[in-house]
Amino acid sequence: MSMSTKVKGFILPDDPMYKKHSAVLLACIAAGIKEMPKETAEYFDCHPGEVSDHLLEEKLECTIPAHEYSADMVDGYEIIVSEIPKGVHKIRFYNSY
Repeated sequence: MSMSTKVKGFILPDDPMYKKHSAVLLACIAAGIKEMPKETAEYFDCHPGEVSDHLLEEKLECTIPAHEYSADMVDGYEIIVSEIPKGVHKIRFYNSY
């Protein structure tokens, strides 16, 4: 049986940047606009034409760049603080089997 370790970040729904860009995205959906502004697409890490409400939930859980670390009799991950996406409130490390 093998085990893998994952690292996920979580953004609160009341984060100011999340609120700003989610409002823009929802306005585009409500108005039937097929392409969101470039800044909002960059925030959601997608193509401007990818106007969908699934982006809202996906953004609340984001990838944290984790770098493998190995030393004498030690294996693990390092998180470089400057690489953590803005707005991340919580980081979760978990193992799955």
